[in-house]
Amino acid sequence: MRVPDRVTTLTEAAEYCQRYLSQVSLPNEALRDLDELDTAPEATAWAKASWRGFRALAAYAADAGNTNGGFWEWCQHSQSADTWPATDKKLSMTESERVLNNSAQRAARYLPVDTAVSPAGRVEMLAHLKIAQGGGDNIPRIYFFDDTRFGRAHV
Repeated sequence: MRVPDRVTTLTEAAEYCQRYLSQVSLPNEALRDLDELDTAPEATAWAKASWRGFRALAAYAADAGNTNGGFWEWCQHSQSADTWPATDKKLSMTESERVLNNSAQRAARYLPVDTAVSPAGRVEMLAHLKIAQGGGDNIPRIYFFDDTRFGRAHV
């Protein structure tokens, strides 16, 4: 099965992730505001960046047995064509102190995973890909949980 190179919408990026990237778990429950995001002027650029991010997480999970450190280190040192920029503008491995100290915002980072990962069906996901900068509250972020001990990333 050939993995597509391009997507045109965030909805398509999510669908392709679910269909083609077996190392990434992306439950439907995790998909939020795609209709609204797909109609934004920046939607095509966001879709392209999101697809790149999903592919980076899949490549990392597939390569997990051969890495030292976590996703940030893998992005810095991997020879994979599917890395993600390991910069503060594009990747965060935690949340800001403001979010960590705000119970409502922190609670929003408990996101769905398979019950095999967590009996509660949720884990705290603080690491995230920054798809865009600025733009207020409605800019895409891809939160993820590194479960590479089992060869997967949960989004």
